[in-house]
Amino acid sequence: MKKYHLVSFIIILIAIVSACESQSDNEVVISGSVVNASSNAPIPDAVVRITAPQEFLNESRVTDELGAFTITGLNVNEATEITLQVGKTGFDNTIVNVPATPGQTINLENPIELSEEGSDDEDGDDDGEGVAGPSAGPAQIILTSISRQAINIAETGDAISTPFTFEVQDSAGRSLTNDNRATVDFQILSGPGGGEDITPSSLETNSEGKVTAALFSGNRAGPVKIQASITRDDGTPVRSTPVIVAIHGGFPDSDHFSITSTPSNIEGFNINNIRSTITVVLGDKFSNPVKPGTVVYFNTTGGIIQGSGVTNNDGIASVELISADPRPANGLVTITASTVDENDAVISKDAVGLFSGIPQITNVNPTTFDIPPNGGENFTFTATDQNGNPLAAGTRFTVEVGQGLDANGDANFTLGDYITTGVGATQFSFSVSDTDEVANDRGGTTITIRVTTPQGKVASFPISGFRAKRAN
Repeated sequence: MKKYHLVSFIIILIAIVSACESQSDNEVVISGSVVNASSNAPIPDAVVRITAPQEFLNESRVTDELGAFTITGLNVNEATEITLQVGKTGFDNTIVNVPATPGQTINLENPIELSEEGSDDEDGDDDGEGVAGPSAGPAQIILTSISRQAINIAETGDAISTPFTFEVQDSAGRSLTNDNRATVDFQILSGPGGGEDITPSSLETNSEGKVTAALFSGNRAGPVKIQASITRDDGTPVRSTPVIVAIHGGFPDSDHFSITSTPSNIEGFNINNIRSTITVVLGDKFSNPVKPGTVVYFNTTGGIIQGSGVTNNDGIASVELISADPRPANGLVTITASTVDENDAVISKDAVGLFSGIPQITNVNPTTFDIPPNGGENFTFTATDQNGNPLAAGTRFTVEVGQGLDANGDANFTLGDYITTGVGATQFSFSVSDTDEVANDRGGTTITIRVTTPQGKVASFPISGFRAKRAN
């Protein structure tokens, strides 16, 4: 068992008024070092933690390779005793009380000594060093266990509560006993407001200074912040560090059910094992994500699809649609996601995807040209697969022109994700202009439209014509 050794520091503390503008007038800075009590060697990676007063409970530092530490940012408004608990695995913890006044920079003249575990004579007393005798009044409340960091809302029938245990200790880190029991009150500091509750709301410590209660969920999802507190006989409050528990959502609701495919258009009409991610976003009737692990089932009219997915903390589940037989004649596939609501009724949503095929370029206009000096020509064309559908997302479009010509418009771009025809999806246009400022005779040239699918299938269409340049 670890023993807590109280090092009583009766030292002259030197108050240094910091000239640094970043330090507030009331900020206290504590610096010191930790050494091995038997060898006086520095102890690196020792934890120096403030256990009192209450407002500094979350402050802690780890010693460096020389055993040194510095604690900053302690703003006090009046003379205060700051309690440090120092420890490391393999050593007995030590308690140090440091008196401080506003604005002090405190350098502990004597190093804090840690004794190796088992170095005491185990005779039951403190040998003049440790904290012996019965524990004193409550000074800190520490969470020792919590069964679950996340529970489900009350309607789901899954785990809807989580027991938690706090231990009350005095300023020396000793647990309260039957002789100095204290009443601990539990409070929900914040929550989703769905009727969540702590039972019991108040409890007296047992012979080990411990209390155990449970948080029960309500009918809304969200984080719950709980805290344990004690009011000492002198009216001073003692509070635990807040504990956060997540309450997850309920059953799926058809009004909070969405499905998407990314990409919707894949090059799967002639090629196997091209994939699209199918994603479902599922919420409950309170607009919160459904409980994690909710199962969603999938099927498709084309290709194959992974059969089911489970939702994460955000109510999201994803599977993959894989191109394969059967392939609908028009390339369009319907993906259906389904699950069960709170009334055991099946609810479902559909998404439409497209298996696109081999690229082809048609309806080019004009099919020849004669560009005058400093002139230009406008072109239109259609690019689809063999079923007249848009080409797969990620298809590259380029327009190749000869020297002295420049192409603009739909001349160099990557196709977006389309499943319906139209301008920008299957219908395109570009212009070619003469940019050569050097005199040339009229001559023939070729403009080539080229499309390349993500899987490397290529279609091209050459347009032959003439360009001329006025002699200067």
